[in-house]
Amino acid sequence: MADRTLVAYERADGYDIHYAPDRPDPDRLTPAAPFGGPTARSFDRLRERLAALGIDLANTDDRTPVDPVAQATGRTWEEVVTALDYQTYTWCYRLDRDYRCEQYLVCHFGLGVRGGEQRDPVGDGLLLPVASHEHEYAHGWFEGTKAAVADLLRCDVFDEGRARDYMAGRIRSFAGDRVCYPDAESEEHSEPE
Repeated sequence: MADRTLVAYERADGYDIHYAPDRPDPDRLTPAAPFGGPTARSFDRLRERLAALGIDLANTDDRTPVDPVAQATGRTWEEVVTALDYQTYTWCYRLDRDYRCEQYLVCHFGLGVRGGEQRDPVGDGLLLPVASHEHEYAHGWFEGTKAAVADLLRCDVFDEGRARDYMAGRIRSFAGDRVCYPDAESEEHSEPE
């Protein structure tokens, strides 16, 4: 399964939101190649198979790891986090104007297919900051934690609210001093509108 990634580029008026079908290499996202440059993926075999069916695959040589067409523009970081479909994406990259990349594992709290309630996946989770060397470990750790929580839910040890609170606590514990989003402290101390 692809590691679908939401890539948020900081601009003067907020963030531009882009889609990447796989997790792009953050080191390839630079001012000279903002969308990662030409993809290293070869489409030759696919082109041959489709040609046998009479289908001509468009030229894919200029494709980039990140889709250059923005899905949304001018969003605040808070809007990016709250509008994120936590079920669709596995990763979220936040690039500042100097192309420094913060990487987040998208932790979807939805337990619907594992015995919990069906919920809207938009805004349903936390973004866990991870370093490049933690990707595989963090992803496996979260999936294992979620599976264990789902078992506790099915056995009536946790109700849905307790299960979700437990996952949030475990994620924040894993993060340590790093800030998860949405940030509970900024939510608790924010002024009502």
